[in-house]
Amino acid sequence: MNEFSQRNSLGYKSRTKIAEYLTLIGDLESSTRFTGRGGSGQGLAARILGIDQYAHTGILLGFVKPEAKGSLITIEEALTLTSDNSLKDSRIKITLDKMFVQSFPGIGAHEILCEFTGKNQISGEAEEMRFALTTHANDSSSAAISGAPIFIGVSVGKNGIAFEGRTINVRSKVDEMLMEALGSDTFRNGLSLLTTAQPALKPFVGLAGSLVKSVANRSKNCQVYSFKLGLDFGGGQTSSRLRLGSYIVVQADAETWDWSQIAWNPSAQLVVRRADGKSIEYNYMVFGISAFNE
Repeated sequence: MNEFSQRNSLGYKSRTKIAEYLTLIGDLESSTRFTGRGGSGQGLAARILGIDQYAHTGILLGFVKPEAKGSLITIEEALTLTSDNSLKDSRIKITLDKMFVQSFPGIGAHEILCEFTGKNQISGEAEEMRFALTTHANDSSSAAISGAPIFIGVSVGKNGIAFEGRTINVRSKVDEMLMEALGSDTFRNGLSLLTTAQPALKPFVGLAGSLVKSVANRSKNCQVYSFKLGLDFGGGQTSSRLRLGSYIVVQADAETWDWSQIAWNPSAQLVVRRADGKSIEYNYMVFGISAFNE
């Protein structure tokens, strides 16, 4: 299996290595911001400069109730949710509803590869789930993604669900054909359909993983962010609960964060500051979790 690792993300590299990568892809202005004194990256530069948000490595997790109404909708801290125990032994659909890019390495429009993986428990068998999509976005803008199905018909066990995701900055022209293959309807539809355990799907999933691994290993391509999301039915203080609704994954290392000062603007489809209505200056994704209809 093509394992995800946070340590492969750009923000975990030393400031010198980050500068070398930015120089390699022609982003000289950003490169100079990382050539000063300092040890490892790990989001430090982004916290100080407030510019290169792709250097963050942490995660902030918010939740929006599906029935919420209003011009600005409250975002709850996911760690304080109450789980919906009726979802045990049910099946759900997971979609990528939003991807906002505050900043990404490189100049101009960014080509971004997103990959997601997890396990689907069916009749005692663990079936690998894997989905990949490609998109483009400029800094301070949204990618052209809305309700993209990632996993359809996922079985929820008694301990909830878990999946991982990562974003890869693609700058190598050699990978254009591979990116086109990953963006084709054949891959996008085939990888998301997990209605039953399908032996024929296994080599197809493996092929997708190999293609993404090939792209990620090019010198001009780099993993920007990786996260693990576990949603369970427990009562601990350090894990998040599973409910139907929208989960907001923010790429950030903020030492203080107050979701009450942040809101979801349903008209603009943005996470905004309540004080001025402007988008938060971080990279983030929004995942929808809904009931699966046979």
